[in-house]
Amino acid sequence: MNLDVALAILLIFSAACYLLLGWRLVASQREVGSFPIGALLIVVSIWVMGGAIELMSSTFDVFTIGRTGHFVGTALVPIVAYVCFREYTGSETPLRTLILLMIIPTASVLLAATNHQHEAMWFLPVANEAGEFLTRPERWGPWFLFVHLPYSYAVIGAAILTLIAHSSAVAPAQRRGLFLLIAACVAPLTATAAYDLGFGPNTISYVPIVFAVMLPIYAWLIIGEQIIEFTPLAYETVFQNMQDPVVVIDDQCRVIGLNHTAENMLSVDEKDALRRPLENLLGDDAPEVFEALDSGQPQKMMTSTGRFLHVQVSKIATNRTSTRGGRVLMFRDVSDVEKAQSEVRKSEKLLRTLIDHSVNGIVRLRWVRDDNGQKTLRSIFANAAAGKFLGKDPDDMVDNTAEEIVKLATCGMQGNEADDIIERFERAVYSGNSLDVEIRHRRTGSVRWLRMICEPVGDDIAATFVDITDGKAKERKMESIATSDPLTGVLNRRGFERDAARRLTDSADDATGALLFIDLNDFKQINDAFGHEVGDQLLAEASDRLRRSLRSCDIIGRPGGDEFVALVPDVDSDVADQLATRLTAALKEPYLIGQESLHCPASIGLALYPKNANTLTGLLREADQAMYRAKSRCRGVTKIRRRDLLEKAM
Repeated sequence: MNLDVALAILLIFSAACYLLLGWRLVASQREVGSFPIGALLIVVSIWVMGGAIELMSSTFDVFTIGRTGHFVGTALVPIVAYVCFREYTGSETPLRTLILLMIIPTASVLLAATNHQHEAMWFLPVANEAGEFLTRPERWGPWFLFVHLPYSYAVIGAAILTLIAHSSAVAPAQRRGLFLLIAACVAPLTATAAYDLGFGPNTISYVPIVFAVMLPIYAWLIIGEQIIEFTPLAYETVFQNMQDPVVVIDDQCRVIGLNHTAENMLSVDEKDALRRPLENLLGDDAPEVFEALDSGQPQKMMTSTGRFLHVQVSKIATNRTSTRGGRVLMFRDVSDVEKAQSEVRKSEKLLRTLIDHSVNGIVRLRWVRDDNGQKTLRSIFANAAAGKFLGKDPDDMVDNTAEEIVKLATCGMQGNEADDIIERFERAVYSGNSLDVEIRHRRTGSVRWLRMICEPVGDDIAATFVDITDGKAKERKMESIATSDPLTGVLNRRGFERDAARRLTDSADDATGALLFIDLNDFKQINDAFGHEVGDQLLAEASDRLRRSLRSCDIIGRPGGDEFVALVPDVDSDVADQLATRLTAALKEPYLIGQESLHCPASIGLALYPKNANTLTGLLREADQAMYRAKSRCRGVTKIRRRDLLEKAM
């Protein structure tokens, strides 16, 4: 076995490994960046296989195939690496940008495949005097020198700079993954540059050999180090809309995130605050913040406007070297509680009057010794709001133990949840710390959400109950708005997929059902002829007919445009067919909108569960295909029969 054959076998094996590893990542798509990294490995496998074909080629045609594979790699690797590294650092590449980036690489691959006709990539001959094919020609062509080469290095340089630039804005725990990716690019990039500059033999393309040598390292990075499991820290909507200011800092006390409330509190925009030391933002006006950071204990501070803030520090727990570390600073306005406590020191009578008329429930707890000398935390005062919230007369709550008070508050929670609240309360009390939790209270059938804030006041404990029921209702309303179609009132795509998938998941193993895919055939013509206002009214009327024709337990959604979907659970094929037939007739009736009588029959596809598919995605696909068969059957037909509008999945 000569050297060329041995190297060719090594390259073929490496290409297969790269292909399998890349396909595994592309097919799984479990982590951020898995798809582009998988695509990058697949392109590298083509490059390596091209090198193997070059070594084994005995004819010009076979050698041309290898050279084309070689240039597929050199042309596409920079583009895929650019997309990969951007997604790895939390940025997406728009499709339009990707298409523009692919113009020159596509042209380079085509020119390489047809180079013998124009010599734009390299000048002939393709072999030396000994008859060996030249993997690196004696002279490169004008397209390669002035377009392909500078463009490829510019793109791969931009990809690597993306990682380097991002490293300064992330926590140290995350930089390891970035630097490992950068280091993994050094060897193939150096080999490619040396090859392009003319170093090394010109009858062997040694860049694929470098990729073969690097295969174990790349496999270790992906499988062992799991670098693609890195997920950049993102600001969630709930984080940005929290009423309390929140500031996220890294382990070097630099700001890496803050919500809108924190921006208002600090009078700074987030983009101006990022990567700045926290002390530069707060100055000398907030020593309590740094005391909380140093000690880890909650602190109180007063703002320049006279408001009292409770400052609490918590670490971002992490057990991976490629995830973001740091700490979270939460500022909670406790001015009302602080004011009440101040009034206690001034006038007990005035304090009781103020507290008793407070909209917040307030219970004061004190350590009391029994006859055996044991200390027990008992209630010494409860205002009217506390009695209202907890469903007990305030006077009857006096002398109750703290555990009894907490049990009253958590009576609407399950046993393990209530026990957890009691344990957290006891830990906070015995350690002298504060406690701030949300609890669900149920009394006489109604549910109330309370926020329980417990803080030490001298030797006593003040427990404040804030009614947040309306806030919770608003959260549910916002969720409903986010999952409903505002025009028709049915679920939108997101809401339907959530509810339908949940219903299928919760169904028994022997459950049956059906999915209907409905498309209004002539809606576009009506919308164009009579205007969007008439079209909107027609869609609203169609959704009403859907609700009247189906059952109250059926899940109806509008993915978009003139399409509707409906999940009909717990029915056999006969009942599903009856419902679909009834719906077909209802949607075929004329729509009376203003002075117009409009005909807009609907094509319906019917898929049965689990006969046609046992997942929501499968049911949607089968029903959609059936609907299109019905739609095709009715296209161009003037007199449409009712049975022609309904099609069952095969």
